[in-house]
Amino acid sequence: MPEYAVLDKDTIKTEIMPYLSIAKRGYTSKFDLIEVVNAILYKLKSGCQWRLLPIGHLFSGEGPSWNAVFHHYRKWCKKEE
Repeated sequence: MPEYAVLDKDTIKTEIMPYLSIAKRGYTSKFDLIEVVNAILYKLKSGCQWRLLPIGHLFSGEGPSWNAVFHHYRKWCKKEE
């Protein structure tokens, strides 16, 4: 389990993930999207810069770069209803 968890995985899975867009062409992310959401929530809560995200503490195992987390954030922000 990540060291810096803003919300538990079950809450993210049931309350947030249904509202986020998923890939339509069968692309699957190499990283757990629940942990990506947790990293975004950590950034928004702490106010740290994207480049200073503590990736090693936010992801179990090897995590993505800060740029990949930012990519998901921007993609989900642009999602049309």
